[in-house]
Amino acid sequence: SAYTGDQPERSSSGNLSMVDIKAAVSEGLAMFMFVTIGCGIACAHGTLDAMSRLIVAFAFGIGILVLAYGFAHHSGAQINCAVTFALIVGGVLPVAQGCLNIAGQLVGSVLGACFLCLIFPCDADKTSNLGSNLINYPAYGYAEVFLCEVFGTFLLCYTVFETAVNPKANVHINYGVAIGLSVFLAHLILLPLDGCSINPTRSIGPALVGSIRDCTGGSGDQGLEDLWMFIGGPMIGAGIAGGVKIIIQPEPRKNGKGK
Repeated sequence: SAYTGDQPERSSSGNLSMVDIKAAVSEGLAMFMFVTIGCGIACAHGTLDAMSRLIVAFAFGIGILVLAYGFAHHSGAQINCAVTFALIVGGVLPVAQGCLNIAGQLVGSVLGACFLCLIFPCDADKTSNLGSNLINYPAYGYAEVFLCEVFGTFLLCYTVFETAVNPKANVHINYGVAIGLSVFLAHLILLPLDGCSINPTRSIGPALVGSIRDCTGGSGDQGLEDLWMFIGGPMIGAGIAGGVKIIIQPEPRKNGKGK
């Protein structure tokens, strides 16, 4: 399928005989570009008003759209460990390949955040934290952010399953448009709450590097303190999407009937 990329070969026993290193490298490069594009535009414009949030939401959505078409034939262009996890849960991506893809994504996220340090020094970074995800206290608390992160990630992963994975999908090569728009919609909802993660690997790099750089004079650790929310919420949403896929898209039997 479009979102799993070329699959590693299997031995006669059904076990993986190899994993695709090039796919993991592709995921790392795509994540590097995604963090640079999305978080970079957040650093340039900020997210304090409706217009700047619209610009940032569009940047993340169109960024995924462009990168999906640019990298899907190499690795599936998952560019998100939550999407990778959903594909594993849904039974369409081998565990070993998924773990390797996630490792590549993490490296790309950290390198992208480091690259942003070169482009946006502290006095030019309008987020002061490389676009890290932060819960917007006291307007919003853990419950609101958690529910929205679960929902936004489910929206993204379900869209992936129904447009890029489901063989009955009628969008064909337009799957990237639907997926990019799902990211755009999630950002419109979540930017005022927490900057919108729905992507733990996107959150980890800026949080780590932003904490080390600490442009805020000692208060730069909030990105790390809130990071558990931007890992847990999206992964739960992805797991739910994977479970729903198993229920509504059962693998066909050899005789053509479902499970």
